[in-house]
Amino acid sequence: MGGTRGDARSVRARPLAPARRRPARSKRLGGLALGTAVGVALAACSPAPPAPLPPVAPGVAPAGVSAPIVVGANPSDVAITPDGRHAYVANYGTNTVSVIDTASNTVIATVPVGDAPDRVTLTPDGRHAWVTSVNANSISVIDTASNAVTGTVRDLVIPRGVGFTPDGRRAYVPEFGRNRVSVIDTASLAVVASVPVGQQPGGVVLTPDGRRAYVLSNTDPGNITVIDTGRNRVSTRIPLPDGPLWVAIAPNGHTAYSANAAGSMSVLDLARNAVTGTVPIQGEPTGVAISHNGRYAYLPGARGTLTLVDTRTNKVAAAIPVEGSLKGVALSADGHRAYVTNFGASSVAVLDTDSAAK
Repeated sequence: MGGTRGDARSVRARPLAPARRRPARSKRLGGLALGTAVGVALAACSPAPPAPLPPVAPGVAPAGVSAPIVVGANPSDVAITPDGRHAYVANYGTNTVSVIDTASNTVIATVPVGDAPDRVTLTPDGRHAWVTSVNANSISVIDTASNAVTGTVRDLVIPRGVGFTPDGRRAYVPEFGRNRVSVIDTASLAVVASVPVGQQPGGVVLTPDGRRAYVLSNTDPGNITVIDTGRNRVSTRIPLPDGPLWVAIAPNGHTAYSANAAGSMSVLDLARNAVTGTVPIQGEPTGVAISHNGRYAYLPGARGTLTLVDTRTNKVAAAIPVEGSLKGVALSADGHRAYVTNFGASSVAVLDTDSAAK
């Protein structure tokens, strides 16, 4: 959930119970549970994220889906550089980030990061990848030229994704364990402001103009808190009882789409900050990304289905089987491929979006 994914900006939330630094090396955060336990963006109704699973042998890829790219254990998120040349994959189970060359679809580097990385986001210029690690309570900043960690933001409490202003000077980071969003100066890596938000914030995405930040909270009742980034104050809250797990904003900045724990996708009018429609989704949607032309929403599912929704009709256009428990999705710079992380199989599937949309 959240990162530079072509032209669309998106973010995911998944249930995780607050836990500060822990001496144990377990990859499961304390108190992962349904209902009242929070969801990473944290909803009472949202399914708890699975504990790390052993790799499973990938099956035969369906039509339009390439052979899987093997990465680290339990990949939970993926982001693609603005130039489309590389994909960065957060491997929750091995405390690493895999770097994929999208021309050859091979892993060309593996970068060690903090304990339990679950989100990766590229800066607008593509020069750095910010990786939130929920057990380490930190963010690792990767230089994408050298593929080495060149900075670390510490003393956070369960950071859940990153949203950048268009100029890249500020990063907005939800702290699940503090019920706030920290605003970070990306040059100094210092927290320069904090904004109290809803309970257990689990993700953030900014509008293309950077004037508003949308912060997910999946507690009962679920909602999205809207921050005015000019003043760093909450301007409104949008009720979303279906439990938002991930939100993507269309390239035109007018509409947002939320993948929900209740098995649905909500359509939001950002001019009114209101829900205008709901689309039933099968297979427990875990994320959402929008095509560069805004015509399709791509929703990976925990039950191994990638669902395409036609945003002109708000109806399901296709449901593509991809073996395993799917988590994150990102679109290539040219929009012709979707990269989908398979948490259970420790791999990334590559989908031909032109075939899928037919």
